[in-house]
Amino acid sequence: MLAVISVTIIATLAGCDESQKLPTPPMPLIPQLSIGGEISGLSSEGLILQVNGGSDLVITKNGKFAFPKPIKNDLGYVITVKAQPSAPINQTCTVSQGIGKLAGHPVDNVSVACITNSYAVGGTVSGLAHKGLVLQLKGENENEINENGNFIFPNVHLTDGSEFAVAIKKTPRGQICIIETEGSAPVNGTFNIVTVKCVKKWHHK
Repeated sequence: MLAVISVTIIATLAGCDESQKLPTPPMPLIPQLSIGGEISGLSSEGLILQVNGGSDLVITKNGKFAFPKPIKNDLGYVITVKAQPSAPINQTCTVSQGIGKLAGHPVDNVSVACITNSYAVGGTVSGLAHKGLVLQLKGENENEINENGNFIFPNVHLTDGSEFAVAIKKTPRGQICIIETEGSAPVNGTFNIVTVKCVKKWHHK
């Protein structure tokens, strides 16, 4: 009777050892999901987007876009502009809905809106000895200048790439003023488009 009981216990223990040797099931794969959205207002070249500080994506046209490298589910994402469009004109693009966390489905609602930069318009005057110099921009915006130095046309902003023309509508008493140069790249938010020099008017006897 005792012998039978011993055999039964040994067999039971042997069964427990076999169950512990079963293979470990593989870990489930974490899905990888795409991130993208839509570009609007783009009219220049040079726009580069980034996700999480890497995975550069060069954008050349308006419409749908998607980063080529997907991101693992449950991870956060931040989409930023690495480089703004700059050729042939300068633009500023802004990202909306570019921050979030992947939650089991692709992201396709990121919005990137681009607008063309606009600048104040001005220049420099030298040699002015009297009041009365009046400049005119594009045939309508007038600016009376009474001292030498830098000036800006009030309440005027031109978008990058705009055409313009500056003329001298009125000169100071006893002086001749000429426009020597037109056109320059914007500096500190201003197109310094003209250099005006004034000299004394000489009278022949």
